[in-house]
Amino acid sequence: MSGAPQNIQSIAVIGAGIIGLSCALELADRGLIVTLYDKAWPPRGASWAAAGMLAPAFEAASEPGIHPCLFELCEQSAQMWPDWSDALEVRTGLSAGYRAGPSLAVAIDKAQERHLSAIEHAMCGRPDAPRACPMDRVRRDAALGGSITAALLLPSDGQADNRRTLAALAAAVEQHPRIIIRPQEAPLKVTRNGLDHAGHDATLICAGWGTPMVTAIENGQPIRLSKWDPVLDEIEAYGGQMLAVAPIEGAPETTIRCGDLYIVPKEDRIIIGATTERGRVLEAAEDDVIAELKSRAAEICPVLAGASVIETWAGVRPGTADHAPILGELRLANLFVASGHYRNGILLAPISAKIMADLINDGEATELARAFFPQSRLAPQV
Repeated sequence: MSGAPQNIQSIAVIGAGIIGLSCALELADRGLIVTLYDKAWPPRGASWAAAGMLAPAFEAASEPGIHPCLFELCEQSAQMWPDWSDALEVRTGLSAGYRAGPSLAVAIDKAQERHLSAIEHAMCGRPDAPRACPMDRVRRDAALGGSITAALLLPSDGQADNRRTLAALAAAVEQHPRIIIRPQEAPLKVTRNGLDHAGHDATLICAGWGTPMVTAIENGQPIRLSKWDPVLDEIEAYGGQMLAVAPIEGAPETTIRCGDLYIVPKEDRIIIGATTERGRVLEAAEDDVIAELKSRAAEICPVLAGASVIETWAGVRPGTADHAPILGELRLANLFVASGHYRNGILLAPISAKIMADLINDGEATELARAFFPQSRLAPQV
């Protein structure tokens, strides 16, 4: 692909999760006419089910097997979040629920201790470098139990109330004079001249874990777009289960990370999660899994054992083998994708929207953006 779209004035955006909403809004702000297609409105899905982690250090600084540029992408997007969320609030009067760091990462076994050490080493010398915490202070200030063996303060890692963020984005989209919302599948068609973008100049797929299943009609039959670009099949479903408990006296006021477990205090609830179940499309949480999550959280923060469960739910993340998104133009002319964000969809919304608008509107891409192009994703990573 050339990376230089030709005179795109209108675009169909498929998917109204946080990535689709953010991209639609940015594209419309730059002058394009946008039709947003999603069978579910108002938005739900993985963006609604998330916990709102904005965690470049914990998720990407030292995770084995990840895309070599993922940390830089996450870091840049984290730096965009304060202004991005402020602008959204000014625009709609609704808060995106942004909270700056720090978060607290803790360990209860040797493997987790090594992970914390790796994060500390990877970010050594940076202005936002992690700081080791004395155990007596951690247990006193963060209400943590005696099983904690190491702790690291992560100034770079904050959070957002993802449900508030989605509500604010949906309001901004509904108010925008250049955005039309269609609660249906996009009526794409394959013709002898190529892909008919439902009457638009281009299409952007932001359909989360359903991205590989997006279809166009060819000779009267629905055909998956992955037929023309198999990179879409690199996006897989990763089910996740979590719960929320009522606020309780003595609970931590800071986000706690411990391996794959997190404890995230919000204004009106404390979220505990989350499983990462590759290949599972979950419709509801399972009682035994929820009980185990709550038990594990209580091992880290004993007061949570007595907290009342107020909600349980499940979601499905779109992920790739190296946990990085696919951002860019596909093999068919003026067909684009922004999906596969794994556990970083909330974090990466601002920079994903900017990358896609730069490319679609201006035909421009930074070196960092090119690292996530579809054609780059099929090349061996070094």
